[in-house]
Amino acid sequence: MFAAARQQQIKELLLKHKQIDIATLAATLGVTEVTARRDLDKLEREGFATKTHGGVVLNETILDPAHDNLASEVIPPEIKEIGETAALLVRDREAIFLGGGATCLQVAINLKNKQRLTVMTNDLKVAQELSNTAGVISVVTGGNVLPGSTAVAGELALRSLERIHFTKAILSISGASFTHGFTSATVEEALLYKQLFAISDETIIVANAAKFGQIGFAFLCQLTEVQKIVTNKELDDPYKEFFFNRNIKLYTPYEVEEITALP
Repeated sequence: MFAAARQQQIKELLLKHKQIDIATLAATLGVTEVTARRDLDKLEREGFATKTHGGVVLNETILDPAHDNLASEVIPPEIKEIGETAALLVRDREAIFLGGGATCLQVAINLKNKQRLTVMTNDLKVAQELSNTAGVISVVTGGNVLPGSTAVAGELALRSLERIHFTKAILSISGASFTHGFTSATVEEALLYKQLFAISDETIIVANAAKFGQIGFAFLCQLTEVQKIVTNKELDDPYKEFFFNRNIKLYTPYEVEEITALP
């Protein structure tokens, strides 16, 4: 992965978790800790993050309302397009689960024109984004707020999924590989998301193509355990062929017509 792509992925991780240790970051990116530190040096010079002993924390000032333009700049166009495309898969009157992170937040932003839609999420920022939307009922799971994050997980979050059914679960990931399947940044998040497979008609993964070939900290599921994937056109051909041969639907922002035509 090129340095620019790694640094963008680090920004996404920090926006989601607010802080991360070097060992976990290096493992997620599939690079040495020396390389990860070099990437962090650049982000620190940009004012995006601050290095600490053994880790890095997000510079919270970029999330201040006075810096809204800067905060929006770190969301790359392909992430916004993935959010727009994934939202087209959601229909009025459905009940869906929407995970956390920058990509799922972009999905939420594009759900505001839906009618009689129920969205349950484990991300406080996603819930806030949908809170004043007339046609959408926003529900938050219980649970503990993960350190440095707006996501919640844990025993209470798992209990909140009891006796619930979703037509779709839309989840973001930290990595995807042929050897380790889909992976998540934390064990707590992975345990919560695993439960969704049993109570959702279909699971949709939303992820930048840069995530494919990467390995996150916690195993989520095999690549064959999801029904649909929304990513950008830069996805490597071996992954495209893998999903095509297994009848797993793959969508990019350039296939809007196909998505719109779904029954």
